[in-house]
Amino acid sequence: MAEPYAVARVLASEQVQQSGALFIDIGGGTTDVALVRHGGIEGTRMFALGGRAFTKSIADHLDLPFPRAEEIKVDYAKGAKLANRAEVAKIVADDVAIWSAGVELVLEELAEGDLLPSRVFMCGGGSHLPEIGAVLRSEEFWKRLPFSRPPEVMVMSPAQVERIRDGTHLLVDQQDVTPLGLAYQAIELQTNEDPLDVALRRVLRAMKM
Repeated sequence: MAEPYAVARVLASEQVQQSGALFIDIGGGTTDVALVRHGGIEGTRMFALGGRAFTKSIADHLDLPFPRAEEIKVDYAKGAKLANRAEVAKIVADDVAIWSAGVELVLEELAEGDLLPSRVFMCGGGSHLPEIGAVLRSEEFWKRLPFSRPPEVMVMSPAQVERIRDGTHLLVDQQDVTPLGLAYQAIELQTNEDPLDVALRRVLRAMKM
C-alpha cells in the first residue's frame, strides 16, 4: 500500500486535507486507492487489476504479441489514429467495466457508511485511457456510491506536486506522479529518523559489522 499512501501525502494540500479526496493509482498490475478524510489518510485498498490486464486483453483479442498490444494501447490512449480503433475501444470498454466494479467495492469499504469526498485524483499509466475517467464521472457509477454530488475527477500531473520538485524535468506525465510521491516519502522518513539510530548505524559501518 505504499503507492497510494505516498501519492496522497505528497499532494495533500490544505484544501484536500480539509474537504478530503480520493486518490486512484492505476498501475501495471494493481489499482491502489487511498482515502483522505478528516485531515489525514484514513485508509487504503488495492485490487489486482491494472494496465497490463488491458494490454493482455488487446493481445488476446487481436492475436498480437504483448509488446505490440502495449503500443496499440498507448497509441489509443493518446488519441492516435488507429485502423482498428473501434475494436480496441470495445476491448478496453469491456475491461474498464470489470475494473470499475473493483473500484466500487473498495470505495464502499473505505466509505464505512460515511459520505465519500467529491474530489477524485487519478494517476498511473492506466489513467491515460479515456474510458477510465468516463466511467468515474458517469452518473450510473457515482450514484451507486455514497457521494453527495457528482465527483470532480482529475488526472494528476507532476506539476501539481507541491512538496517535492523534479530537478531533471524528465517527469512530465501522470504515471510519473507515483515516483515523486515515493521519493517524498523516502525523504520524509529519512528526515524523521531518530538521530541515535543514525549514529548507531554509522558506528556499525565503521566497525564493519
